[in-house]
Amino acid sequence: MTDEWDAIVIGSGAAGLTAAVTAARKGLTVLVVEKTDVFGGTTAISGGGIWIPGNHHQLAAGIPEPAGAARKYIGALVGEKINGPAVDAYLQAGPEMVRFLEDQTEVAFALADHSPDWHPELEGASKDGRLLRPLEYRTQKLNGYADQLRLPRSEFNAPVGFMVDLPDLPHLDAMKSSPKSLFYMMKIVGQYALDKMMGRKRGSRITMGNALAARLLRSAHDAGVTLWRNTGVTGLISGPDGITGIRVERDGKPMELKARKGVVLATGGFSANEQLRRAYMPYPDQHISIMAGCNTGDGMNMGLEAGGIIDGENVANGVWSVVSTMIRPDGTKAIYAHLIDMAKPGCIAVDKAGNRFGNEASNIFVEYMHKSGAVPAWLVADSAFVKKYGLGLSLPGGGAIKKLVAAGYLLEGATLAELADKMGVDAAGLASTVAAMNGYAVTGKDPEFSKGDSSLDRDLGDPRHTPNACLGPIEKAPFYAVQIFPGDGSTTVGLHIDGEARVLDSAGKVIPRLYAAGLDANSLWRGNAPAHGCNVGPAMTLGYIAARSIAA
Repeated sequence: MTDEWDAIVIGSGAAGLTAAVTAARKGLTVLVVEKTDVFGGTTAISGGGIWIPGNHHQLAAGIPEPAGAARKYIGALVGEKINGPAVDAYLQAGPEMVRFLEDQTEVAFALADHSPDWHPELEGASKDGRLLRPLEYRTQKLNGYADQLRLPRSEFNAPVGFMVDLPDLPHLDAMKSSPKSLFYMMKIVGQYALDKMMGRKRGSRITMGNALAARLLRSAHDAGVTLWRNTGVTGLISGPDGITGIRVERDGKPMELKARKGVVLATGGFSANEQLRRAYMPYPDQHISIMAGCNTGDGMNMGLEAGGIIDGENVANGVWSVVSTMIRPDGTKAIYAHLIDMAKPGCIAVDKAGNRFGNEASNIFVEYMHKSGAVPAWLVADSAFVKKYGLGLSLPGGGAIKKLVAAGYLLEGATLAELADKMGVDAAGLASTVAAMNGYAVTGKDPEFSKGDSSLDRDLGDPRHTPNACLGPIEKAPFYAVQIFPGDGSTTVGLHIDGEARVLDSAGKVIPRLYAAGLDANSLWRGNAPAHGCNVGPAMTLGYIAARSIAA
């Protein structure tokens, strides 16, 4: 067995696998080392969307990308601390990366349905076209190594266990009224039932980030990449000319592996590192990450030990996400990210005094929690809302309400006063807040926090609901509440890199043969995200840039 490769990639998420596949397709011998027993990293449990301004799907759809517009938008968003060389390289290489992967690998994307940038008031923002979604995939195409792919989060699956994709949601919603939608969903359910009858551990149809990870994994095998699981990296090997390899422990034995051209750090951030969480995360004792528990900052720490530095101060040290949790009967913890339900009409978030403290439809709602001290807080809705839209782990239809109430995840009250008592919040305050929201639902205006004023808010609301897609009454008993916490979908703090994804030292000099991509590199946005797909998009692009640089 060889212990020498042209390139070694540490980590197997989108950043690592993109780097590996690209380097292999450019003629290099490549090794990927993954410390867990599955490949896919955080990407496999993500939505999998990628934000790539000027991608060829956008242009083919006739959606223009004016020259320099995306750069102006990012510049206005990030400000003076922008890493100009890295951002410019990302904007140049992103469309090239998408084209390269679609031409030479199993990776395939489609234009996401209407998905505007998050800050439409800034110059250069786009109403559509920059977000791509991965196409669904079949586990049969993994040729027997489907069990090597990380499973998706079960909380994001349909109640019976099969995966759903964003294009499925309108059909789910219309099943009762549309024969076409009913047939569409029955095909998916039928395939999943067949998979279970055949004894498959998982459904053969995979979507979102799991599909992207699967496509990259298949592409790595096709390109001849060597993939090692259960291999922990214990350190980098340095020489007079920079990084020359890595030290690992595999099958209980220490090994030294040589990298002739370069090592790529792509280990997925530090959400599960208690020390780093306390250093960088507000309210660390209440903060809950939806990231994989194996993301312990290994790559960033190795880069620091090699002489790299953290790339300054960020606006936010994580990509925040409102979460709720429940302990399952087997003792494991279910974690739900509230990405959609909070924007729907008839849902409010309150603090201990029973007062609202922010715009529930905002993608920065966690910042409202931090600033107001409402940690934890509560989501409150009525029975009509929960049955129609779902609330956290209670999905639309209301089939699991009794089970979730019995588990203590949902609190139920015949009256608002009874619910407030169970929540431990001020009953008079909650009653006053609900009365105010019921008035806003009639007028269609939220004078306190402007919920539903922006097109971005309304895109996440219910377009059929009037006069405001995000404002609805809370009036039909029983009433429900779920406790929410600040969390993250990724960390943003990472190593300082240049436009070739090379790690830089404190003097701004390149550490030869050491590259960082994904969450091991500092966020290009410094924690002020521009749009959906702003994590996986740069991760793949920086992985592509690193491989391109190594090959050159």
